[in-house]
Amino acid sequence: MKVILTEAFNKLGKIGDVIKVKDGYAKNFLIPKKKAICFNENNLKAFESKRSEYEKFDQNNLELANKVKNKIIGKNLVIIQNASDDGRLYGSVNSGVIANHINHIISEKLVSRSEIFLRKPIKEIGLYEFNLKMHSEVDIVLKLAVSRSDSEAELLLNPELKKAKEEANNQENQTNNTKKPVRKSLAKTRKKTSEE
Repeated sequence: MKVILTEAFNKLGKIGDVIKVKDGYAKNFLIPKKKAICFNENNLKAFESKRSEYEKFDQNNLELANKVKNKIIGKNLVIIQNASDDGRLYGSVNSGVIANHINHIISEKLVSRSEIFLRKPIKEIGLYEFNLKMHSEVDIVLKLAVSRSDSEAELLLNPELKKAKEEANNQENQTNNTKKPVRKSLAKTRKKTSEE
């Protein structure tokens, strides 16, 4: 099916390009989302008369995407969830949850779930990367920590802290292990001296 793009796409083309796509992609995504219109002579003439409106709308979307990018870059994204002891979530974190979280951080409802691209479903505690694509020219890669508490999220986001905490625990365990045999040997010698 041939369509006229009313929005720029990295892989498909820019505004006004006439491209051929699969029927299902056009009918189920591009046309209902107003990202393209069916190609015919009448629609092409109508598009040309409204081209400046489409370009203005695209420019507005680019400005919004850059606004979100400036507000979100450098911020730690942390979602606190209930999870079992082995780290599996009771439920999952999906693109809708992430979009709501970002909207809460930037204090505006600008991000929708369709603009969040996860590599895999989030069903465990951990550090994840995802893409936020609000415009064809703005692709933001963000990190998300999913954890049971803020302190656990801090350890996920700062591997140096986690490593330092593990080293401190190892040193504490080693000192505890070296002290125990000494205590046992002292207890044995006291027992022997009391028997004599």
